[in-house]
Amino acid sequence: MGLFFAWAVGEGIIAYRWIKNGAPPTPGALALPAGLYLGLAVLAEYGPAKNVATLFAWSVDLAILLQVVGKEPKQATGWPPLAIGPGVLLPGGSPASTASNTTAAATGTGTAATQLA
Repeated sequence: MGLFFAWAVGEGIIAYRWIKNGAPPTPGALALPAGLYLGLAVLAEYGPAKNVATLFAWSVDLAILLQVVGKEPKQATGWPPLAIGPGVLLPGGSPASTASNTTAAATGTGTAATQLA
């Protein structure tokens, strides 16, 4: 049970750091520590290593806490994302030009993909 609480506290500290930075935590920021705690949980299944794995999990929490406490977050999060303009289907894309598509369709030139676009 101590390993579960160590995992919950560690993930909570990481989420707190991201929220303090003004953005939601990314999946990658939470996946790596979760993988570490999962590995420690597998190791803790071996009876003699249970206490060592739990102690190591709490020491990882302490290390994370010492990196967070008293420091201003300086990480660029890119949050909130930029607004997508009208006519753009993907972020970072450019608006579709309707004039070239209608001209190609009217003259019958171009491929079927061009005429459908």
